[in-house]
Amino acid sequence: MEEKKQSNDQLKMAILPYPVIYTFSKLSNIFEARLFGWILAKAQSVLKLYNKDLRDINIEHAMDMVKLTVPTRYLLNYDDNNYRNARKAFTLADKKIEYEKDGNIYHLSIIAFPVILKRQGNSVLQCVLHNEIWHALLDFTRGHRLIDLRAFFELKSSYSIVMYILVSQQSQPMTYATDTLRKLLGVEDKPSYRRTFNLFARIIDPARAELDEKAAYSFDYSTSRAGLGGRYDQVIIIPRASKRQKALPFDKKCEEIQRQRLRLDERVGEYLATAFEMTAKEQEVAEPLLMRIGDYGDQLKKLADIKTAMLKTRVRNKKGYLINALRNQSATKV
Repeated sequence: MEEKKQSNDQLKMAILPYPVIYTFSKLSNIFEARLFGWILAKAQSVLKLYNKDLRDINIEHAMDMVKLTVPTRYLLNYDDNNYRNARKAFTLADKKIEYEKDGNIYHLSIIAFPVILKRQGNSVLQCVLHNEIWHALLDFTRGHRLIDLRAFFELKSSYSIVMYILVSQQSQPMTYATDTLRKLLGVEDKPSYRRTFNLFARIIDPARAELDEKAAYSFDYSTSRAGLGGRYDQVIIIPRASKRQKALPFDKKCEEIQRQRLRLDERVGEYLATAFEMTAKEQEVAEPLLMRIGDYGDQLKKLADIKTAMLKTRVRNKKGYLINALRNQSATKV
């Protein structure tokens, strides 16, 4: 049971390398943060050795560059139908990441040449990335931080995202100089946040409230002053479980993230969803069994045969029936 729980937990986690953690301090708005989050989610699919050219988010490799295509709606709030807002993510092209590899030091723009296009009646955002961005997103040699992608995409403030990354999966208090915390949040050059009161009231407290509402991890904090009557010079961040004790809803964006991990043809995935009521996470159990059958045509034929046999009996657990039938098929072949 514990192994199964760990497996399910791993499906919703992304591994964020330390070389890119400071990138989040450079994000100016939630649209930049979401686009970078989808870049991270797509890169993560490499970890399972799955085909990266999947579903709605597509990548094409050419020379030293990667072309990324993302549905524009992925950058918007659920209740936001103004696609012009997605253009605010274009400023991600002005942000750079420092990355060292094999003695070479890279100063890489996160994206380049962003554009919003119409494709078959749908709006997509297209941009170009340097290949070394992918390498940086998968470089765990200097450590990493686990983050829950579901919570990441639920958050509506880039400041909340930074604080979430700092406290996620952490249990020990972390002490930061106030100026360091300003730098991590990307506000060290903003005069209005030089006053520590403003930093807490406008950024830290709202971020904590949002994490308590939408994430599994949140934090408390305390401060210390330098000398008698001095200004606040240190902030102690105390990670804790959020006040929202129940699990986050398995929303549409989470389902889209799960589907990225599947090698199954889109038509097979849709058949599993409609005929057997399987989520993308549940389809992952069936995936290796289906891949042994053949291409998507063979897979659909086998699924149709199983559904026909299922309808002749009173089956309550459609998913269990399917998995057992596929396993029996594999055992017969062996």
